[in-house]
This record gives sequence, C-alpha cells and structure tokens, in this order.
Amino acid sequence: MQWTRLPETHMFCSVFPIGLTGNGSTGRYYVVILLAPTPSTLNLQVLDSNRGKWNSYTIEHPPWSQSGWWPTNCQALNFNKALHWLAHDGPIVAYNPKYKQQCIIIHRCQEMRHASYGDDAVVSETLTVSMGHLRIIQLVCYPFPHDHHHVSIWTLVDYKQSLWKQEHDSVYFRDMVSGIPWIQDYMREYNLKTTKQHDMSFVMSIFIREQPPETRERIIFPHPLLCHPTNPLLVYLYLPERIVSLDVATKRLRLVTKDIKRGMRTIFGRYELGYDMVIPMVLHLDPSLVLEHEGVLLPRRKRGRRRI
Repeated sequence: MQWTRLPETHMFCSVFPIGLTGNGSTGRYYVVILLAPTPSTLNLQVLDSNRGKWNSYTIEHPPWSQSGWWPTNCQALNFNKALHWLAHDGPIVAYNPKYKQQCIIIHRCQEMRHASYGDDAVVSETLTVSMGHLRIIQLVCYPFPHDHHHVSIWTLVDYKQSLWKQEHDSVYFRDMVSGIPWIQDYMREYNLKTTKQHDMSFVMSIFIREQPPETRERIIFPHPLLCHPTNPLLVYLYLPERIVSLDVATKRLRLVTKDIKRGMRTIFGRYELGYDMVIPMVLHLDPSLVLEHEGVLLPRRKRGRRRI
C-alpha cells in the first residue's frame, strides 16, 4: 500500500464537502471539494493525482432554488463513476471529474419533498447506495404530541429519467420492536427535539453569504446513516450516542454500537461524531465485518470487572 499526502488547499477543506473517485487499476484518482455553491453554479476544486495540483472549475446549471443549496453530507457518494451530493430538500447533483464542465441534476419526485409530509414535519435524510441503486432514507418526525414519526426509503429506479419509487411501506416508530427494552421505549416515547441552529451552520455560513431565513426547525436526534450495501431493507440509524439497525421488513431494531460519545470531539462549536462516520465506511468496504450487527462494536469489558 502506498500513502500520498495531498497538496495543501483551502484552510477549511476538512469541513467542506469532499469526494474521492478514480481507477484503482491505473492508480489515478481525483479529489473533489465543493465550494460555495449557488442556485445556478457548482464551484469545485479538483485534484488530479497525475498532475498533483488543485484546479478550480465553475459549472453552470439550471437553477432549482431561489436562495441556494447545501449538501446533506460532507462526504460525496461515489456511484456510477461520479460523485453525488444530495441537496437539502432538493435534487442530487452528480459530478464526474473526467467531464470537467458538466454536472448531472437528478430531481426528486413531489412525494419526496419535505412539504408533502405536512407543514410541521421535520425531515432528516441521507443518500446511500444498495444493490446497485441510489436510495434516499427519510426520517420524518413531528412535534409532540403527534406520534407519526416514521422511516421511508426511496429508490432511484431510473437514473437517466429521474424516476423514484417507494418500494416498501413506511415504518412507524410506534411499530418498531427490539429485544433491548430501552431501544423500544426510546422509539415509542420519542419526543421531537429540534433546533434552528443546524449542525452544519459553520459550513453553511461559508457556502451561502446571505443565509436564507429559517422556515422550519431541523432535527437533532435521531438521523439516518445508510442502507446496507447488499440489503436495502436494512437501515442504520443514529440515536443519541448509539447506532442501531432497522430491518424494515420485520420492523426489528438491533444495537450496533453504544457509548458513541467516547469517539466524539468538538469542532467549531459542534460535535464531530466518530462511529457514525466509521460504520458507513466499513459497510461499503466490507459488509461482512458488520454482518451480525448486534454487539459488533460494543466496548470490551475490562478484565476483573463485574456488572452489577
């Protein structure tokens, strides 16, 4: 294995959305950083490993927002030889570094728009890949006393035509079951906790010079992580300090990690999580490492210490 130090770039590159794509057989790769997107432009910095320096590109595209857009994840999803960012309540933006002046816009259907769940709904979502399809996991919650919180999975069945399909009924928190009582109690008794301070506020203040007015509170906990690469109905969710798996077919929840706070550190006034970044990487590199799910990454018990 050969390690390469990337050339220096913007001082805040570690908090900008970034992506890596390339050809492992030839050893050529591209690093792409998304900078200050506008409603009609994509501003990028691209590193070609063969040339060893950063180049800037501005790509124009038809606008879909009046105020701008921002990605829901810092790490771009590598799919179909292109990097994909999911815009908050907007389309997927795809970019292939080989086609430096073009990008692809994949719009979502009307049923996936946040407003379709009602004015008081708070939607947390993520882009993932499973069984060769792009998918969006939506976790929809409502303020107390409503108990209609649920998880929905949308599949991009036609990449070129931007056709989406919900292949399974939504799973409601109140119907989820677990062999661990506190998990089931948490999902059934969950009260929505929201904030108008988005966890990506620091990045957004750089992306969008004039912040759009807050029109909706955003969710803190829980939020979706990804689908299992070989089983689209196995979803990973992040709960406060824990990660659980949800089998959509059986509605069963299982514990994957706990005590996640041990892997957290503060950056720019917010928490940067540990395990919820590691799990997606492990699953995409080698799903067999988390095949049994329950207890795989639980902290080891110290010798000589008994549980009370």
